[in-house]
Amino acid sequence: MWWNLPVMDEQALLIAIPLRHLEAALETPGERVVLPAGGPGDLDTTAPGAPVLVMPTDEADTEISAATWRATFVRRVAYEPGSPWPDGLPATWTAEHAAPAPEPAPAPAGSDDADDLDDEDEDAWEDDEDDFGPQSFLEVVELRPLPRQEWLFANELVGKQARGGRYFRPRVPTLVELPD
Repeated sequence: MWWNLPVMDEQALLIAIPLRHLEAALETPGERVVLPAGGPGDLDTTAPGAPVLVMPTDEADTEISAATWRATFVRRVAYEPGSPWPDGLPATWTAEHAAPAPEPAPAPAGSDDADDLDDEDEDAWEDDEDDFGPQSFLEVVELRPLPRQEWLFANELVGKQARGGRYFRPRVPTLVELPD
């Protein structure tokens, strides 16, 4: 199998990405491609050269709870919220996600700040980042679909309790143990 590589602790980074973005990534010029990762998850603890297992997601009933694509991890791509998207993203992803607006400058301190009564409402726009962190990206090489006999199903990669249902997919990049 392709994952029999000299990788530290025989771990792979498991991610989920819509199939249309994976297919578009194959058309990205150059051998390196940048993939959206949702939140940072385990990106900072993943060693360069580690295998990346990709579970394509789809809105149709044909979605399979398996890693059917692979790549090799290069690095986490530095990104600050409000900055332009990194170069190398699939064209489908950038077409679906408007260029980020710069973050607003902090409001000058005034008499309203002394009570902190409505500060909770002002932070409501950040709620979607609380669970997963800000949008993160990873750079990979050797992205390609796997032959059917090399697919790795969720039950081979993630324990039953962690899967939580029939159609498992990681919400953030997650390090998993490779099967024997």
